[in-house]
Amino acid sequence: MMKVIGFDNQKKFLIKNYLNNKLPHSIILSGDKGIGKKTFIIDFFASIFNELFDNNNLKQHLNLIKNNTHPNIKYISNLVDKKTNKTKSQITIDQIRQLNSFLNETSVYENISKFLIIDNADSLNVSASNSLLKNLEEPKKNTYFFLIVHKLSYLLPTIRSRCLKLRFNKHDFNTFKLIITKQLNIVNENEILFLYNLSNGSPGIAINIYDEELVGFYDQILFFFDQNKIYHADQINFSKKISLYDDEKFKIFLFVLKNILINIIKIKVNINFNYNTNNKYDKKLTNISSYISKNSLFNKFEYLIKNENDLFTYNLDKNLFMLNFFSK
Repeated sequence: MMKVIGFDNQKKFLIKNYLNNKLPHSIILSGDKGIGKKTFIIDFFASIFNELFDNNNLKQHLNLIKNNTHPNIKYISNLVDKKTNKTKSQITIDQIRQLNSFLNETSVYENISKFLIIDNADSLNVSASNSLLKNLEEPKKNTYFFLIVHKLSYLLPTIRSRCLKLRFNKHDFNTFKLIITKQLNIVNENEILFLYNLSNGSPGIAINIYDEELVGFYDQILFFFDQNKIYHADQINFSKKISLYDDEKFKIFLFVLKNILINIIKIKVNINFNYNTNNKYDKKLTNISSYISKNSLFNKFEYLIKNENDLFTYNLDKNLFMLNFFSK
């Protein structure tokens, strides 16, 4: 089972309060996508069971957790559409209604709490949010909800007000380096630093970028900034290609795109960050920052921030979305 690296204070807080019967029944884990919130909560369950059981019983429970088959743990996330094979953009009310049978059924481990994880809870649609709210308002004894969110503001205020909120900040470079070295077997410091800046310290995003070869688009995006032309032929072809991504992969691409803009802005206004002038990737950013205007950078960034949510909520045209971005 994967051990979480980092977030020691949050883990100690949860374990201490759970063992002392002081843990709130509804908890929000908020922070950037891919920093390890799901890994953290699974590791928390393993730590709890380690306190409760001897070696033989502990091994059985840990195997059930690892295989996602533990009868006292329910995990909900965005489903995959069987027709399109793409991840759905929202968690539906039917998924939340299925919680009722889990909450009411008798478990083979009645002496253990029931834990519910809703991953990407900020993608709950309105009906699903209202249905979940009823469970949060009248929590069952010995039952705990963990809502993993990437953008806290997308969650209903009424849900936020009923939960303890734990913030997970991005990893520092040394912690990020430990995770990436272990997961991707990368030892080149410049390559790790590049992934760190591109993912904003998110190991999960960095692994996705690496696996999906999104790193290859980095040079292409910088080329478009370098050309500074509206509706360049290559931009049109690039936008068409990117628009074929499913929502989850497109969100990762937009995350990377925003971080490229942020890093250029930081260089332009002389804000210190993990930056290496000997790194070929950072040299390109420096070159672009020398002639692209701050207004252009801020316009592009503002466009992404203002329109990203509507893009997925209303299933808008990704191709047009990207063409509009390049025209800014």
